[in-house]
Amino acid sequence: MRLDTHLLACLNALITEAHVSRAASRMNISQPSMSIALGRLRQIFNDPLLVKTRHGMTPTPRALEIVEHVRTALTEIEGALVHTTAAGPHRAPRDFRIVILNSLAHFVIPPLVRRLRTEAPDTRLILIPSDVRRTTALLEDNECDLVVGYPPGLSAGLHSRPLLKSKLSVIAGAQHPDIHDRLSLSQYGNATHVVLGSGPAPVSTIENTIDQTMRARRMSRRIGMRVPDLMLSGPIVAATDMIATVPDRLARYFATSLAIRVYKLPIPLDDPTILMIWSERTHRDPAHRWIRQLVRESALQATPPAGSSA
Repeated sequence: MRLDTHLLACLNALITEAHVSRAASRMNISQPSMSIALGRLRQIFNDPLLVKTRHGMTPTPRALEIVEHVRTALTEIEGALVHTTAAGPHRAPRDFRIVILNSLAHFVIPPLVRRLRTEAPDTRLILIPSDVRRTTALLEDNECDLVVGYPPGLSAGLHSRPLLKSKLSVIAGAQHPDIHDRLSLSQYGNATHVVLGSGPAPVSTIENTIDQTMRARRMSRRIGMRVPDLMLSGPIVAATDMIATVPDRLARYFATSLAIRVYKLPIPLDDPTILMIWSERTHRDPAHRWIRQLVRESALQATPPAGSSA
C-alpha cells in the first residue's frame, strides 16, 4: 500500500489533534474521509496509532515515534513545493497534461492557449481524451495533472473546485417530423437519442444521471447511437430524426451552423457542475497553482451565446 503526502499530512493531523473530527477539519476533508485515512495508516504501519481511553483518543508509542519523522518530511516537502525562481513559476518551459472532453475543451481551451501564447509561450498543453470516471486513478497514477469534467465521485486525497455550471439542453433537427415549437416529456421519452459514451466505458456520468431521473418517472430513453464525443452529436441530429441532450453552450454553437433547434430539457435536473480536480502531488506547486488560475479564468469566458431554449 502506497504512502503519499496526503496520508502523511493526515497522520500529522491525527496525532496533533488526537481526534478524528478535529483532524478532518484541520485537513479540510470530511470526517468519514479522515476515518478512511486512519484505517489505511493503521494497515501501513501495522499499529492502531490512536486508541480510545477514558481521556479520549491517545497516540500509541509507535505513533509518537513515527510522527516526528513525518513532520520533518512534511517540512522538507513543503519547502520543495513552494520553491520557485524569482522570475515566476510560469517562466520555465513546462508541460501540463489535462484530461477534458473535446466538447468542453472547445470552449475552455482556446482562451487558455491565447493567454499562454502571450504570457508563457514555452508552456505546452497536452490534452488527454479519457473517461472522467477514472479521475482518481488518472491523478493518483500520475497520468495527468488536471481533470476537468463531471466525475461521479472523488477520493479523499484529491482537491477540486467548481469551474462552471453546465446547463443541459436538447437539440433536434429543424425539420424533425414530430418535434416543432415545444418539446414535451412524452416526445423526449419516445424519441431516439444520440448519447455520449462508447468503447470500454459505454455510459457517461451525465447520461447516467439523465437515465436515473427518467427511471424515477418510470420512463426510459431509446438509444439509437452512442458517440465517443459530443461534437459528433450535432451533425448526426441535423441529418436524422434523432435528438441529443448536450450542454447548452454546445447546443447554441451547433445552432449557428447546423439546421437544428434548441429546446429546454423537459425533465427536472440540476445543472451539472463541471469541476477542476487535481492531486495533493501538485496542490502547492506554484506553476500548477498558476495554470489552475488560468483555467478558471478561461472557463469564465466560456459563456454560451445569447438566447433561450425553445
